[in-house]
Amino acid sequence: MKKYLLTILFLFTSYLSAHEINTSYSEIVIRPEINKLMFELTLSQDDLNLVFNHKFEASKSTVSRRDSILVNMQDYFRQRYGFEINGTKLDLQVLGALPYIDELGKSLVKFSYEAEIPQYLRTLAIYTNYYENLNPLHKNLILLKLGTQTQQAILSEDFPDDIFLLDNPNLSVFSKSLHFIRFGVEHIFLGYDHILFLLGVILLGGKFKNLVKLVTAFTIAHSLTLILSALQIIVLPPRFIESLIALSIVYIAVENFFVKNSEQRWMITFIFGLIHGFGFASVLTELGLPQKGLVASLLSFNIGVEIGQIIIVGLLFPIILYGLRPRWQKIFVYGVSSIILVFGLLWFVERAFNVPVGFSLI
Repeated sequence: MKKYLLTILFLFTSYLSAHEINTSYSEIVIRPEINKLMFELTLSQDDLNLVFNHKFEASKSTVSRRDSILVNMQDYFRQRYGFEINGTKLDLQVLGALPYIDELGKSLVKFSYEAEIPQYLRTLAIYTNYYENLNPLHKNLILLKLGTQTQQAILSEDFPDDIFLLDNPNLSVFSKSLHFIRFGVEHIFLGYDHILFLLGVILLGGKFKNLVKLVTAFTIAHSLTLILSALQIIVLPPRFIESLIALSIVYIAVENFFVKNSEQRWMITFIFGLIHGFGFASVLTELGLPQKGLVASLLSFNIGVEIGQIIIVGLLFPIILYGLRPRWQKIFVYGVSSIILVFGLLWFVERAFNVPVGFSLI
């Protein structure tokens, strides 16, 4: 059992070290008045290095070398990212590429394209195909703008395509609610830092009633800060929040070495839930919130998060109960907590100090 846990720890650490940023961003603006579709795709330099299997740092490259590399990248994504309106494929034209540093200190590159579109708009289909060298958990956040309306999607290696309805952008509040429930479920399944926190919280087991108390405390807490942050009532720096989320994982993991039961853990879970709520809100900000039905969209996203959370806890808890058998309880708790601790520490170093958690890819 001990040898097995150490093997998992090594594999997980290697896996995390090789893939540091797992999100790309696509903003699509449809402008019927000029018959244009404007498209911007943003990826981290770390992910670009994985896709193209070489080291590239725009800020330190010569102008000619940088431009040559960027031209190749632009053409690659033009071929791997397709659009169809009303079933007809669009011809993407390259506009340019812009390397820059975001507010978290991450090196990113934004690729810009445009395409001619027909006057009548019924559907927009999106096809992506550039995930093979990326982290399997990589997700592409899609934000589609048409006039004052927005639509969203999350694409990945398992779900690389999506279709949007354009002839009825004024979706009903109910339709948008279903849309955001799906986003919430997808986000919690792709948010492995939140999953590890939940795993650490319930790892000590206990009565089912106590488990419900822990999950409820986390739910109420992150619901409060999700709404406050998404409504711009309380806004905190993303790097600060992401670093605190990593520290919450570290704390829970360390506490598992000293706490024997989780009867009173609901209080610290509530406090950390407040922090995680700000993290959920940052995802909603990236996806874009609709002006119509804003509160309903927020609540729907939160419902989706809870549905995903319940599924995850439901899947993990039987495994935890099996691992908590007296025969190997101590090894199980200490081993899994060690894995969680390593992840939390690596994420904290990466997020707080902008230091790659493994070997450098730049």
